[in-house]
Order: sequence, then C-alpha cells, then structure tokens
Amino acid sequence: MDMSLDFKSTRLQKVSDITIPDIFNRRLTTGISKIDSLFNEGVLPGSAMTLTAQAGCGKTTFMLQFLEGLTKNGYSVGYFSGEESIYQLAYTANRVQSSSVSIANVTDIDTIMNYMNELDLIVIDSFQALTCKTKMNSRQFEKHAVQSLTKRAKETECTVVFIMHLTKGGDLKGGTVVPHTVDANLKITRVTDSDSDDDRCIYFEKNRFGPLNELECAIGPKGYDFDAQVIREEETVKAPSKGSRKKADVAAIMKLDIINLKNVADLMDGNVTRAQYILREQEILGNVTKEGKGRSALWSKAA
Repeated sequence: MDMSLDFKSTRLQKVSDITIPDIFNRRLTTGISKIDSLFNEGVLPGSAMTLTAQAGCGKTTFMLQFLEGLTKNGYSVGYFSGEESIYQLAYTANRVQSSSVSIANVTDIDTIMNYMNELDLIVIDSFQALTCKTKMNSRQFEKHAVQSLTKRAKETECTVVFIMHLTKGGDLKGGTVVPHTVDANLKITRVTDSDSDDDRCIYFEKNRFGPLNELECAIGPKGYDFDAQVIREEETVKAPSKGSRKKADVAAIMKLDIINLKNVADLMDGNVTRAQYILREQEILGNVTKEGKGRSALWSKAA
C-alpha cells in the first residue's frame, strides 16, 4: 500500500537523546470526565481518527455532545455534514443540548482544509460524502482525501474525525487506506447482554497515542448519559454467570480448527456482535492474532 505520510528520514538516535515536541503534552479536553478519560485525558492536537458504528447507534449524537464539551472549554470546532442538512443537524443538536456547536453543509476537501486554519477540531460526516474538484477514481480519491486532510491536521494542529459507514455485515465500506492512515479508530456498538437496547460501548480498536480504552454508557432522547451504569440481563440461580459463559465461549472458540467470524458467530447462536466483541477481547489479551480484514479475516491461536 503506497501511503505518503510525510515522515522525514532521520538518523538512528537513542530515545534518551530525542526531545519530544510539546504538542504531545497538550490535549483537547471536553470537561466530561468519562469522555476525557476515554481519550486518555484528552485528544492530541493535529491527530486524525475514524468513528464507526452501525446505523442508529448514535455516532452523530456522540460527536455533537463531544464538540459541545470542547466548545464550552474554549475550543473552536466545526461539524461538516454531507449526510444531513444543517436544519436536521440543528434539530438533533438542540435535542441533545449541543446548541453551541458550529455546523455546515460542506463536503469539498479544499474548503474544509481552509476552515482548519482557524479550528481546533473538526468532524467530517461522512468520509464517503467528501467531494473534490479534481476527477479521479474511487481508490485515488480515497488516498487523496485522507492524506490531504491528515497532512493539514498536522500543519494546523486541527484534529480531524472521519465518521465512516459500515456495511450491514459490520465491515467498513471502501478500502482500508483510511483506518490504516489515521492515528486512532473509535467504534460504538450496542451492549449485547444488557437489560436495555439503549446501552452502548464506545471503544478504541486502534490508538497510536494511548491505550485501547472503552466506555460503557447509555443513550436516550436527550443524548448520551456517560455516567449511566450498564446492567446485564438478570440470571437465575441455575443460569451460568456472565464470566462462566464467557469462559465457555472462549474455550469453544479455541477448539475450532478454523477461527473466523462465521464459525465463532455460529457458536453464539448467530450473534455476530458478541462474536466480534469476544474475538477483539482475546486479541487484546494476546490469546489470538488476527490476519486479514472483514469477512475473510482469520484468527490464529497464540503459540
């Protein structure tokens, strides 16, 4: 994959002789403690990330509340939408008490980059809705868009968040250039074994500047309640505990000859979301190693 990330060649140096730029010690904070903790005490200026979730999970709501927090902390932000009109977006923003956020219907890459000179963080909703005055095929456009915007982010110290679309099967629409190029990949999923359909898990699948933190919370008519406690389904005395079920699921996965999403989901009565969650957890723990992407991905057992 040919990606120009604008790194400058350096000589080999001892880490102790390298001066870390001050920007690594500065973070954009929202004042919402759970969100700032999720981002390892704030967002690194000039970084780039993606946000993915199935339709209806609350991507727009999350970002509006996130931007509202930044605005109240004195940062300049912008929400650029190619998915909803500013009237639809303003209606949602008012409902979730995020009326301080600046929004626009802008999709042109060059126009957005000009805005970045004056802003601390922008949200692009969505990457798939971006446009460009120069004609190019989809692969060329994807590389041009992400490389241009991430380069401008570093030049201006304006963080950029790309909202990305997923297919019905949970795969990322388009190629893998964007998630590989950016610094962090954030995802929102429903909590599969909770008592409420409103419970959500917000977590990092990749984070170059911090740990793979996660936050369980709830979403309602007025937006996210980041302090809400997620309550799991009640279990009878005879029913196995959540921990026991998970151990049994992991043991069954490790007995599979071929570990892929379909085979693991079959073990869980077709629950693809739970299969993805457990595979991701085992990957973080180092019990399995992932190879490939999407439906063709395979997991091998750690030696």
